[in-house]
Amino acid sequence: MSTTQIRPETSDTRTGEGDDHAHFARREEIVRASIEGGRVTALCGYKFEPVRDPQRFPVCPRCKELIDMAEQFG
Repeated sequence: MSTTQIRPETSDTRTGEGDDHAHFARREEIVRASIEGGRVTALCGYKFEPVRDPQRFPVCPRCKELIDMAEQFG
């Protein structure tokens, strides 16, 4: 039986859409988007362009809830 590990990383949103939260997304997607450009899909479904300092914003409540559930179930 194989298991999938969630290895999220936060990145803030600066798309001008009014969502000023740090979102969790897969590290590989954030690295790809940082190098090639483009958007990343957060665990909550929000699409954003990663920027350097996610610590400036509060964590998205839905992303945090999903991470907590994943950690709870192993």
